[in-house]
Amino acid sequence: MKKVVAALFLAAVVTLGVSSAYAEDSFLDGLTIGGGITLNLQNLQNANAVPNPGQDDENKTPTMGQYSVDLEIEKNFDDNNTAFIHLETGKGNLNSYLNSIAAINRDADDSGVVAVTEAWFEHKFTDAFALSVGVLDPTTAVDDNAYANDETTQFIGEMFRNAVNINFSDNNFGVKATYETDFVDLAAQYIDASEDSSSGSADITRNAFASAQVNFKPGFIDDMDGNYRIYGWTNTNDNVKLGDPASDTEKDYGFGLSLDQQFSNVFGAFARYSWSRGNVGEYDGADYEAMGAAHTWSLGLQANVKGLGDEDVVAVAYGQIMPSDDYKDNINPDAKSENHLEVYYSWNIADYLSISPDFQMVENPYYDGDADTAYVGTIRMQISF
Repeated sequence: MKKVVAALFLAAVVTLGVSSAYAEDSFLDGLTIGGGITLNLQNLQNANAVPNPGQDDENKTPTMGQYSVDLEIEKNFDDNNTAFIHLETGKGNLNSYLNSIAAINRDADDSGVVAVTEAWFEHKFTDAFALSVGVLDPTTAVDDNAYANDETTQFIGEMFRNAVNINFSDNNFGVKATYETDFVDLAAQYIDASEDSSSGSADITRNAFASAQVNFKPGFIDDMDGNYRIYGWTNTNDNVKLGDPASDTEKDYGFGLSLDQQFSNVFGAFARYSWSRGNVGEYDGADYEAMGAAHTWSLGLQANVKGLGDEDVVAVAYGQIMPSDDYKDNINPDAKSENHLEVYYSWNIADYLSISPDFQMVENPYYDGDADTAYVGTIRMQISF
């Protein structure tokens, strides 16, 4: 159904655009269409999971091709009113071969279905204050970062896209308010987090993801961008308390920091820290499906270099996902922190094309200190338009 809806929408856009191209006030005025195609060839060493029953469980070094396509359509009606829609699809998912807290490919989408991931209308009441209503992506208003927030051009691993212990809702209907000045940005959002409307649990007033963020831009270094974000969030869906299945109406919440600072025309760095309850999760009647991460942190460095091209980028990041005491007490007393290292080099061949070799290391996947360290090699091609 989503594929049909997306196709109908695109057909309508093309038809309206062509039919009005000769009108005095053309539909195409203020219309911008852009997007990207991401192609990944990935190899995993020391796979520890079998995605489908009956598969060869001796395949410890799977290699997979993966793609994703993003199409963004923006219509500026005037200086204060904008509509935006984001269509997305993809195929290929090496994540299922590694049982880990943070996935090794944040861009993976194994559905092959064209989905509407964002569709909203924004009105600016002033130059600083704006309100958006519609289908929202919750990651755009909290825990953003200049150097670690885009899996198609920056770090591929989920570990360095967002703090993995933020219990984000899916993209869904909601409202977002932003206030932006030269010194400080404010953002708040409230998004429907109902997980399954057919179960009778769909209630935007009861099941919601809400967050608020303050971003200070003090300008410590002249002419260099720097962002110092503080945020808090809550997900009010019912969760089960670890070790107490009868306590099944627990709410999840947390807070964190996301910092990035440019130091020169060459170097920039980022840091993240996030805390969450770490003692709630899902329970299927037999076992817990709980992440149990109380603390996560990461650090990274990016450099703009002249290498294969004149505007290449090299970056490195390291971080940990730390299991909560409740997780150790109730699920695995020997749980160890899951550690991630990632390095990539982005060869910018042209404004529209880049190729990025990428290397990841995952130590103690899913807190298992006895598990083999996993290694992931990726060649990524990004075509932007």
